[in-house]
Amino acid sequence: MLNILERDTEELTTLNHSTKVFHDALSNVKKGETRFHVTDPSGSVPDYDLEYIDNMMMFPDQLRGLILKMTKGGATYAPFLNYDETDLDNICLRFLDQFKKIELDVVDEYSVNVVSIALKHTDLHVYVTDEKINWFISDPDRVHIVESLPTERDKDTLRIIAGPFEMGYTKRDWTYLSSVAAFQNLFFWQAFTGGRKGPFKYIDVMLSDITGIGGLLSYVSMCSRAGEPRGLKAFLSPGCTRYPDELLSKYFQMDPKPEDSTPDNTLMLGKMMSVFTTSWYVNQYPSNFDESILKEAFAAEMREYADAILGDRKVLGVLARGTDYVTMNLGADRRHATPDQMISVIREWIEEDGYEKIFLATEDNDNLEKIRAAFPGKVMAISQERHTVSEMQKKNASLIYEFEQKLNTGKAYVDALEDTTVNYFYALYILARCDAFLCSGQCNGWDTVRSLNAGKFKRERKLMVAMEGDPAVEKWKEIRPVTAGIFARGAYPTNKAFFMTYRFDLKEPVNPDAVKTAWDKTLKVYPYMSYAVANRGGKLVLLENNLPFVIKETAEIVEPYERSGNFHSVTFCYMANALFVYVDHVPVDGTGFQLVLETFFYHYYCALDGCEYPVPEGVLTEKDGVAPGQEVDAYLMSDPIDPKTMMGKLAGGKVFTLKESILDDLFAKKEDCRGYCISVNSDEMMSYAKSVKGSPMSVLAVTFANALERENPDNKLPISVISPVSVRKVMGNTNSLLHQVVHNNYNFTPEELTGNDDEALNTKFRETMKGFTSEQNIRLMCGVYRGICEGYAKAYAAGALDNIILETRAKTNSAFSVSYLGTLRTGDYGNRIRMTAFHVMQEKGIMLQTTEVGKHFYIDWYQGFPGDKYVKAMRDLMLEAGMKSVSIERVE
Repeated sequence: MLNILERDTEELTTLNHSTKVFHDALSNVKKGETRFHVTDPSGSVPDYDLEYIDNMMMFPDQLRGLILKMTKGGATYAPFLNYDETDLDNICLRFLDQFKKIELDVVDEYSVNVVSIALKHTDLHVYVTDEKINWFISDPDRVHIVESLPTERDKDTLRIIAGPFEMGYTKRDWTYLSSVAAFQNLFFWQAFTGGRKGPFKYIDVMLSDITGIGGLLSYVSMCSRAGEPRGLKAFLSPGCTRYPDELLSKYFQMDPKPEDSTPDNTLMLGKMMSVFTTSWYVNQYPSNFDESILKEAFAAEMREYADAILGDRKVLGVLARGTDYVTMNLGADRRHATPDQMISVIREWIEEDGYEKIFLATEDNDNLEKIRAAFPGKVMAISQERHTVSEMQKKNASLIYEFEQKLNTGKAYVDALEDTTVNYFYALYILARCDAFLCSGQCNGWDTVRSLNAGKFKRERKLMVAMEGDPAVEKWKEIRPVTAGIFARGAYPTNKAFFMTYRFDLKEPVNPDAVKTAWDKTLKVYPYMSYAVANRGGKLVLLENNLPFVIKETAEIVEPYERSGNFHSVTFCYMANALFVYVDHVPVDGTGFQLVLETFFYHYYCALDGCEYPVPEGVLTEKDGVAPGQEVDAYLMSDPIDPKTMMGKLAGGKVFTLKESILDDLFAKKEDCRGYCISVNSDEMMSYAKSVKGSPMSVLAVTFANALERENPDNKLPISVISPVSVRKVMGNTNSLLHQVVHNNYNFTPEELTGNDDEALNTKFRETMKGFTSEQNIRLMCGVYRGICEGYAKAYAAGALDNIILETRAKTNSAFSVSYLGTLRTGDYGNRIRMTAFHVMQEKGIMLQTTEVGKHFYIDWYQGFPGDKYVKAMRDLMLEAGMKSVSIERVE
């Protein structure tokens, strides 16, 4: 694709602006050039640049690698280095017939072409937010420049946006597309004609050895039906799959390659099979076949077996895919429901429809055992060899076909493949004979079963948990979408809880009854903490949650957000004197939750001691009622700013990285992480801070940087320290619990650390922080963070946020984060609370979270690698500074 950019000063080939400028540029792309200057000889259009990017390169590396693995080197977007806007026989104008107008949020090569085709061959009007469209198209009667597009989209409107993620197929929604997808849905035939005019007779369906038997039959059927209106017949390319031709001909009615098929009269799908099958046009012809696709002897055997298995009983058919659908960590429509999620729906359908038996088809032994245990005596399944995710991981295989090849070779592999194929099709056939059908997610088995059933199911459902959320919460009342919290969701894979861990070591053993009483009263002040966070319709939303909170005696983690925590944002675990609080980081940040903790501990000690303590100044209690403003999002008080416009200011140069944190993994392994608590008397800390004209925040940052420098004396790079800064004071939403922080990066150079005393270092840090926290800058940063959140929300809706997370992680060094949350306001009971751990998920770098509780500062240190030399170095520096009470303890 050619993007339209501002003119730069680089020496480049210069092209003349014209209606053929994109083709002129592509001619040079084929010679190896990728960027061009463009000038208009008439002077009507300002100079600009065109920059080429291969369509598949628009995907992040992680996602592109996954696509290449799943397609064996194939592509979901064709390169389109050649195309012909006048070749209407090979442009799918039918695609535009479903729309009444087009909305354009991006102007590039592809969106310009889509609009041009629409204006020439339809009566559609076009609404565009970028006046650059007028450089290429002049039609003032039907092209309308608007400031913004409507928030709500009409179903009969095609909206075209930037980026590669919205391709239509993953959500089966072709009304909201990236420009490359919109273009491809018009020009996809030309990806295979290669400029040839035909006539064509055949489609050569070339699948890879990854494709299973259900996919094989479905794809051939789909391609055959899509080709029929153009007089094309489809056939399976001989020898392209892992199934020997002899095996296929033994069980299935497969048309052989026609003798008169030649390269001149045959469209070869080849590596661009997905370009064809993900198009809107082809998806108007879903696979559709019946028993006639089976050899009669095979069909007769299965009919007899199904009759014996099902009899006259009312049976629910369940297809529960696992194994490689789990190991590949697939997203969007390819993320399948877990057994627990399926069990919720199965139980509901049994209660509503009275199914006597469940026929379960699954290749995953864990799925079989879990569902069988949930419905004793009800589950029927074919006797076959099944595998587990852990078995595949031990063999380092992420795909079933890889695993099968590692288990068997030669004739043993062929024999095992035949057994698997027969068992798989037996299972699908019996599913098609059931009264109702539930499938764990999008897979070719879903299509095959429905084709064989021919619309006879009483009810059928394909779970889409990545876009619809957990079935257990789908009927819960929606409160509103998550706004600021999507920033936190963008820090960690979305299929996992991203939570904060608090550990409080109390003077007395934890009293669970007092915990419950205190939390019930806290929720009357902060009802926001009772909401669930869930996926609904591609949006991250808050839901009303009436399930009980988890308060459990255990040393194990009970994660919030998911089923284990009853979908709540907070769970409580305790053991002896240790109270662990796990908090979903999406709806709340550390500063916000500190307000909640202050209320909680007040009520906890009142309940524990059977008295009513004086209320600490500023702390809200049950008697105050609902805290006002707890859901106010300051990010929304600023206009959104595209973060790309700030990248030059926000991006830094090369910085120091600990050798211990240079890992191949994107996240530190939990078993390698270490937690420590440095505690120090408040008077000693404040006395030292005053002596160096510092603050607790500056002292922490300077001392931490000096500790790293002491242990790495040969370092020549700046030590970059990230500090979260709450925007609440500046933005006037002091009671807000939401994720309301922006992040300041401060670089300590080795020369500064060795050439300045602590007073100079603290003074400079505080001056920089003062500038960063000015009202003007905080409002600016809120706009940037709003822009980031809105971008993340779009990626989340497209099922692409995980890929952005992984891509960002792959390019980001381990970080050093130093945070000061201030004082946890308590009465005298504060001296009975030691806050010995506070951290988020495992990171490869080092994170310090510091809070003053009672008469002590607790510096909760969490690092993504073993060892204690850095925490000891910080302790030693604090001792040398006169803080004699400082101590370290190792905490989990």
